[in-house]
Amino acid sequence: MKLSLGKTNYRQVCSMLKLVYQTPGINRKQLGEALCIDRAMVTHIYNYLVEQGWLIEQESALKRLPLILNTKRIYVAGIEIQPEYQVVIVSDISGRIVYEKKLNEIVTDIAQFFKETVFKVLYECEYEIAAVGLGIPGIVLSSENKVLRSVPFGLTEEIQFPNEIVFNNRSVPVFVENDVRCWGWGKVAFQKDFSSFIVFLQHFIDDPKDPSKFCRITGGSTLFMNAKPVTGSHGCAGEMPGLFRLEDYKAMHVPEIKRLNMKNDRPSMEKYLKNMAMTISVFSNTLDVEKVFISGLENMDIDFLKSKIEQYVSEYRFYPDLQNIDVNFCLPDLRSTALGACGYVLEELIVAPCDSEAVDSKLFPRKNIEK
Repeated sequence: MKLSLGKTNYRQVCSMLKLVYQTPGINRKQLGEALCIDRAMVTHIYNYLVEQGWLIEQESALKRLPLILNTKRIYVAGIEIQPEYQVVIVSDISGRIVYEKKLNEIVTDIAQFFKETVFKVLYECEYEIAAVGLGIPGIVLSSENKVLRSVPFGLTEEIQFPNEIVFNNRSVPVFVENDVRCWGWGKVAFQKDFSSFIVFLQHFIDDPKDPSKFCRITGGSTLFMNAKPVTGSHGCAGEMPGLFRLEDYKAMHVPEIKRLNMKNDRPSMEKYLKNMAMTISVFSNTLDVEKVFISGLENMDIDFLKSKIEQYVSEYRFYPDLQNIDVNFCLPDLRSTALGACGYVLEELIVAPCDSEAVDSKLFPRKNIEK
């Protein structure tokens, strides 16, 4: 079906899908008001989206009837890559996981691992994958698909990832993002959380040679405002050092060797969690966010951390009558970052094109719509 819409209305097609995706339950009347188009044009574009499989056709033509997104229209893959483990997820538009795989490979070359793994996923998965998202720890320039630096991988020079790969004679877009930001994208894409929030993610990775110790503690933070991460002037936002590095807080510092042995060292664990609670509390109040999400923290005393955060959030609140910060502890789930990478891909495919001045959607080739 080829619509005679012209260049002016190409944006309206993309924008209608974006609104239905972002606003579950939206109806035709609300779409028309939001896009400033008449009912006939709404119906015209609606029919096109139904014909293309993006919307589920409804028997009734009532303009107040909620539109239903076909969540099985496309499937996307998200891959979290850590030095000690990797997680592969394939999901539909709603975030329903249809394929998952955990690997425990020791990765030193991210680019090589990507080349070897992504095609295996495409071959093994029975779903046709529309795009792939990578979640990688470090400083990521997502607009250019570059990893600039990564402490976990010892990366001191940038790595360029391809914008797309060719599989079965079709182009599959590739998107690269910081791993903690991927976690936040999951909140935006699948839970439709458009509030201002901070994510604090810490994973305590067991030492395979000694179960009583950790081999590495990985994580970071990210700030989301208006459904977008704040990356900073140099792309380093979220690489927060922790207050113990400041002179006045050196007494709170827990040396790395003690951190890796915290399973059997309660005093060091409590000192570490106090520092984390203080850092979270100061920055969440300073940035004046609505919510804080805290996840990971395997084998840590969550109740102790929660009590300290509640204490410090209250102490550092400059305007206690105005600031009400909702602190949420999320159960550790190693799938969350890879699933968030899926969410990031969907945001890039469905939402991002509408935010640019010159709309160019990978989902709707202009030649299929314009005259």
